[in-house]
Amino acid sequence: MSNSNWTARSVLLAGTILCSCTVVGLDYQRPDFAVPASYYHSRTYATAQGASETWWQGLNDATLNRLVEAGLAQNLSLKSARERLKAAEALRRGSGRAEQVSGDLEGSSVFSRRESQDGSTSTDTAEAGATYVFDLFGEFQRRSERAVAGRDAQFYQMATTRLAIIDAITRTYIQARYFQRGAAVTRKTIQLRQQILETVEELKEARAVLALDLERTKLQVASAKADLPSFIANYESSVFALATLLDRDASEVFAMMQGSYGQPYPASQPELGVPATLLRNRPDVLLAEAQLRSATADIGVTEAELYPSLEITGSVRATRHAPNLYQIGPALNFPLFNRPVLRAFHEQAIAEAKATEYDYRASVRSAVEEVQSQQSTLRAARERTAAQVRAVNLGTKVADLARETFRASEITLFDLLSTEEALRDNELNLIAARRDLALSWSSLQISLGKGWAPGQSPAAAAAE
Repeated sequence: MSNSNWTARSVLLAGTILCSCTVVGLDYQRPDFAVPASYYHSRTYATAQGASETWWQGLNDATLNRLVEAGLAQNLSLKSARERLKAAEALRRGSGRAEQVSGDLEGSSVFSRRESQDGSTSTDTAEAGATYVFDLFGEFQRRSERAVAGRDAQFYQMATTRLAIIDAITRTYIQARYFQRGAAVTRKTIQLRQQILETVEELKEARAVLALDLERTKLQVASAKADLPSFIANYESSVFALATLLDRDASEVFAMMQGSYGQPYPASQPELGVPATLLRNRPDVLLAEAQLRSATADIGVTEAELYPSLEITGSVRATRHAPNLYQIGPALNFPLFNRPVLRAFHEQAIAEAKATEYDYRASVRSAVEEVQSQQSTLRAARERTAAQVRAVNLGTKVADLARETFRASEITLFDLLSTEEALRDNELNLIAARRDLALSWSSLQISLGKGWAPGQSPAAAAAE
C-alpha cells in the first residue's frame, strides 16, 4: 500500500476521532422538586432507621418472626425475582464497552477432486477477524448506563417483592390469630350459655320460668354454635395462605401455629422520620427512579445513533501452502436514508423519559400520601382499641353482677341473656380492634419502606 493511501486513511481516522469524541444525551440528575418538610400532624422523631429495620419484631410474636424468616428464604416469587436480577446483571456485563469489540475465529478444511484428473487436493484455512467500534458520541457509555439502571431497577423490583411478601405474611398471620381468637371467644360463649341453659332447664322443671325463656336460651346457644364454624374455616384458610407464601406443606404451618392463641400487639409508635427519607427507603420509589435513569440514558443512545460511527476491522487468514493474508482498515458509516426512523426513535425516547419522570414524581407524592393516611388510620385504631378494652372490662363486671342477681331472681332471664350477648359482642369487637391495630401499624411500616433491604448494593446482590 502506498504512503499516500496510508496518510489519507490516517487523516480520516484521526480527524473523525478528534472532531467527534463527545458524549451526547443527558447526564442523569434526580428531579428537583419539593416534598413536605414533615408529615401532617406528626410528632418529631429522629431519622427513621429505614429500609434495614426488622419492624415485624415489634409485634412481639416469636411465631411471626419464624414465619417471616422462612418466607424470605422459601417464597417462590422472591426466588423468581432474584433470578431476574441475575439475568439483568448478565445483560449489564454484556453492555457498554463489551459491545465495542466483536470478532470470531474460523477454520475450514476442503477436500477437492476433479474427475478428469488424477489425484486430489486438500485446502486447510484458518481465519481470525475482529472489529472495534469507536465510541465517538458516547453511545456505548449510555448503553452501559442504561444496563446499570436496568439492573438496579430489577434489584428494587426484588426489594418491592420482598416487602410485599413480608406484608402478606404479617397480614395473613394477624388475620389467622384473629380468627383463632374469635373461635376461642365463641367457644367460651357457648360454654357459658350452656351453663345458663342448664340453670333454666332446672327452673323450668320447678315452673319458675316460662317455656318461652327456655326456648330463648336454646336459641342463644344455637346462635353461638352457628358462628363457630366460620371462625374455624377462616383460620384454616389463613394457614393455607401462609403455607403458600412459605412454599411449605400446610401441616408444617399448622404445627408452627400451635401453642399460642395471643394476638400480635404493637407496643411502640413507629418512627416516621421526614418525607424526604422515602426517596431512599421506599423500594417502589427507588424502582421508579431507576427506570427514570434508564430512560434518560436511552436518550443518549438514540441520539448517538443519529451520528456517524467509526470502526476498524482487521483479519488474518492463514492457508496451508500459501502466504498469509492480513487486512486492516477503518470504516466510517453515515446514517442517511434511515435517518427519519432514527429521529423518530430519539423523539420517542425523549417523550418516554418525560413520562417516566412524571411517574417518578407521582410515586413520591403517593408515598407521602400513603404514610399520612396510614398514620391517621393507626391513630384511630389505637383509640378504638382503648375504648373496646374499657367496654369489655365494664361488660365483664355487668355480666358477673347479672348472673348473681339472676340467681337471686332479681332480674329476668331476658335481661341476663341481653347482658351476655352484649359482653360477647364487646369481646369480639375487641379482638377485631386489636387485629385492626396490628394491621394499621404494619401497614404504616410498609408505607415507610421499612424492612426490605438485605444490607446489600444492587451489584453485590446480583453477584450472589
